[in-house]
Amino acid sequence: MRKVFREMSEAVFPSNIYCCLCGALIDRSRPYALCDSCIRKMHWITGRTCRKCGKALPDTFTGEICYDCMELEHSFTRGWSCLTYGMYERQLMMGIKYSGKGYVAVKMGDVLFDRMAALIEDAKAGNIIPFDLVLPVPVSSERLRKRGYNQSELMAGQFVRRWTDFAGKEFAPRLEKGILARQRETEMLRSLNPAERRLALRGAFGVKSGTEHRIAGRNALLIDDIYTTGATADACSRALLEAGCTDVYLLALCSGGNRKPDDTE
Repeated sequence: MRKVFREMSEAVFPSNIYCCLCGALIDRSRPYALCDSCIRKMHWITGRTCRKCGKALPDTFTGEICYDCMELEHSFTRGWSCLTYGMYERQLMMGIKYSGKGYVAVKMGDVLFDRMAALIEDAKAGNIIPFDLVLPVPVSSERLRKRGYNQSELMAGQFVRRWTDFAGKEFAPRLEKGILARQRETEMLRSLNPAERRLALRGAFGVKSGTEHRIAGRNALLIDDIYTTGATADACSRALLEAGCTDVYLLALCSGGNRKPDDTE
């Protein structure tokens, strides 16, 4: 019934009649609510990636892991990313976070699914589930109140719906929205260096008391909108591992570039 309701709502109030970046008129066949011009401007990750966090690696880079992962030991097992965070990706995220474009976050859930399509298809062929749970990174109560939604939760919901439609409920992970929580407010991280970010996020996330049995012995896939240094992903991963998760994986919509340790923003 929920699927029927979504399809009826989309037919009456189509969410992608305008490009979510430039505002050009588009039809429903355009993927991710992007016009042909804007979709070409996005920095899609299709080549080599860091085998730990999933950041894009340039062809001239000879290593298998990015500079950040060389310096830091992450708590998550492995990560994937869909886009390298640039000017157009920033514009898209600003629209989602500060202009009420929650429908764009749902479209980005399709991006997440398409990024993982090969892994999902292999899992279906083998009748296995690579991840038991999908958990969105939670936002603070203040930001949730102002924004009206958690963009990572919207992306995660669409990602799981697409997986379930493709593989069936018995071979799709379960979306868990009420387990991982912000335990305290944190300052904005954009202006902080990696060490300051990790310090600011210490103890910021936790697993809600009484929900530990829902993740114990399970493999979890963490969904986030932007991955930069990994401070948020690591803080969430540690909380889940301490509560009994076997492994935590990461899937981010956007990730930063492969910056050398002495690079500055």
